Amino acid sequence: MSFVDDLTFVLDLLILVTAAVFYTGVLVWFQVWRKDLVRANTHLREGATLLGLLGGLLGIIGLWGELTWPIQGFPGATSYDLFFFEPLLMLSILLVAFAIAVRQRLPTHFVGMLSVVMGLGVLFYGFRAYQLGLTQDHLETFLMYLAFGGVAVGVYPMTLFVDWFVVGPTVPGADPLPSNPTPDYPWIWRILVAGFLIIVILAGIAAVGYGINVAWGHLSGPP
Repeated sequence: MSFVDDLTFVLDLLILVTAAVFYTGVLVWFQVWRKDLVRANTHLREGATLLGLLGGLLGIIGLWGELTWPIQGFPGATSYDLFFFEPLLMLSILLVAFAIAVRQRLPTHFVGMLSVVMGLGVLFYGFRAYQLGLTQDHLETFLMYLAFGGVAVGVYPMTLFVDWFVVGPTVPGADPLPSNPTPDYPWIWRILVAGFLIIVILAGIAAVGYGINVAWGHLSGPP
């Protein structure tokens, strides 16, 4: 079986995911701060649509990897289907589920709950692979998994924010519990949103750094 090296494309998609999450988050937060829920919801739906498309592509690649790896004649790759492609499938599930929830005006905190569990799993994958020395670039790989696992864990409070203060005021029952249409303690949400966006930026930087240090080496010397 021939070897298909899709590492750079996967990293490109991960970078695009972080860019879409950051841009959507900033715009939605800004419109909520302006008390313009119409634009906040419109921007949220557009961002969710993009994330759903990216998630669909990641899901196709992840499913392909799960079914084809390990490739015969490629030594040392017996665990790559677990390490690389299972997190991609989990990310795909989250992105597509979030897109569907937003487009259908459904509560998103269910997706946030799953995201916490999956994020903890990604953190464990990265830590265990670092212990085992599964890749040649242990630190870069671990930092990328650490960053994306942190983003996944941080999704939960963001979905609560969406359900309470973006969708909830106009869609009865979308919020997990009855709440005022504006935050009672806005400084808490400023810290949570800002912290989440910073982690998203770090995840994007980690993916770019991984690409510079590792992926582009595949172009000059494919395995």
